[in-house]
Amino acid sequence: MKKRVVVPLCLALFVVLPSAFAQNFEISGHIGRQFNGGVDLSTVFFDRLEVSDSMNYGATAGYLFGGYYGAEFQWNHTRADASGQPFNGGSDVKLFKLNQNQYMGNFLLHFKGQEAKLRPFVFIGLGASSLSTNHPDVSGATRFAFAFGGGAKYNLSRHFGLRGQAKYSPTYLATTHEGYWCDPFWGGCWAVGNDHYLHEFDLSGGVTLRF
Repeated sequence: MKKRVVVPLCLALFVVLPSAFAQNFEISGHIGRQFNGGVDLSTVFFDRLEVSDSMNYGATAGYLFGGYYGAEFQWNHTRADASGQPFNGGSDVKLFKLNQNQYMGNFLLHFKGQEAKLRPFVFIGLGASSLSTNHPDVSGATRFAFAFGGGAKYNLSRHFGLRGQAKYSPTYLATTHEGYWCDPFWGGCWAVGNDHYLHEFDLSGGVTLRF
């Protein structure tokens, strides 16, 4: 191929390829409110741990596949009071501050194309929650978590936008032994476990940079 053909072709690829991938990367920061649940316990003094509601904040980095699909990594942080409910039914006792850093890989489905001003979306995610406290006798742990939710993106321009979402993201804590179940027809008995989750629901919003 002659030089006068190769040079224009290389210049054309240099111009076309970046534009083909442009606007596919998104980075967002968010802040909002997280609503936490409680966990049943079996300790000497308390039968339930309640985690109070708190502010949450974090960041998201993602990539858009075509006009409607996307994948992203999302980090979310909260710091909330944790209180124990005594067996005797008395007032809750504040025990410690619970710090949670949640790391989630999400898959998104948008209901409108990339150039639409308003883009509703839904998502599902898998990841982990890193839990720690400010109490020296309560050790931290990292546990499996999953998420699903939805929201909307609003494009202010080609590069800037707003994002709001609602997310439910329970964290698995432990499984306790609940007894045995026996099949009356086929025979055989199995141990039955009860899975315990820290239930969390959050509403958040923020600014998105697309490039």
